[in-house]
Amino acid sequence: MSDTSTPGPARVHTSIDPRSDVQILEDRIFPKQWQGAPLYSCPTDGKEHNRLDYQHEMIKHLLGDSLYPNPDVVKKALSLDADSTPNIVDIGTGSGVWAIEMARQFPHANVLGCDIVLPNHPGDALPGNCRFEFLDINKDMNNLQTIFNVVHWRLVEPVTLDSDQFFYDVARILRPGGVLIAIAANPRLLDKTGAVIPLKPQGDPEYCHFQHLMKRVHDYQYAEGPPRMIHSLWNQIIGSNPNFKDFKVQEFLIPPGPWETELTEERRKLAEMMNENSLRVVRSLAAGLRAQGKWPLDEINALEEGSLKEYRELLPCIHAYTKWVFATAVRTDSAWSARTKPWEVPEGFGPEDHIIPPLIP
Repeated sequence: MSDTSTPGPARVHTSIDPRSDVQILEDRIFPKQWQGAPLYSCPTDGKEHNRLDYQHEMIKHLLGDSLYPNPDVVKKALSLDADSTPNIVDIGTGSGVWAIEMARQFPHANVLGCDIVLPNHPGDALPGNCRFEFLDINKDMNNLQTIFNVVHWRLVEPVTLDSDQFFYDVARILRPGGVLIAIAANPRLLDKTGAVIPLKPQGDPEYCHFQHLMKRVHDYQYAEGPPRMIHSLWNQIIGSNPNFKDFKVQEFLIPPGPWETELTEERRKLAEMMNENSLRVVRSLAAGLRAQGKWPLDEINALEEGSLKEYRELLPCIHAYTKWVFATAVRTDSAWSARTKPWEVPEGFGPEDHIIPPLIP
């Protein structure tokens, strides 16, 4: 499948909001705090925002053309209330497309998109009930007030240093009955049981360039600091938080290309969209690794080109799955309880496990 196709709505972000603090590395835009701080491996420029827009369409398709999982709960939280205007916050808004579409779907609500690099949308493309503000998820959560009916946190887990504290912060800013929407993805290739496929050395017939590209990302982004990719433990972390109730989680194993022998029309479309998204992800990750400068350029370039070939030609090494996890939790009616002690990483859960364990049932 060609990586030049652009199905879905065309959106072009040509600039970054001037309030954002960015730098140019290897002809791509990165947030300044990215350099020297292994938090986010991808650029934050117009090309990346276009990728995020495409990924947004893919996620909607996965959710049955919905902007959110568990729609009954979300719609209830945003129902018209004569006493107050519903408020929505999208933390880690990226291109801002989710915030904009939510503002259009719920014109009676106010929508706030937050990030450390803000999109710059033309005035006529931005609904009057949507705005964007700078927010560092690891430093600025205390700046948000207790006014929100929905908090959306999609694929921001890798840059959230303390997910447990973040969930307590979310509970503080949610109104009673408000909803947390948490979405994560395991970027590694998995087998049909959800287990990570082991790396094979170069020269092995089952060697996979993409797996080794992801290993470089892992070694830079996740190998230092506290565990961050811990969606496999959300049922423990969110489930034990006294501020939430009705925790629900869905997980999907999606092939990164239409390689399965028997595919329904919907499954094929989803697999094709995942394939296109994977091609774009490869380019973004490789750009980040080149800008970081830890490995020789020839090595990263070879891994990028090999990965693109694997996805374009649906080679056997990517006859696998990626895992996508969607969770919701409802804020209780009780007064907010602050965290009394930090969540402790389970014994035996080490750096290599940040993105490896399958979801615990």
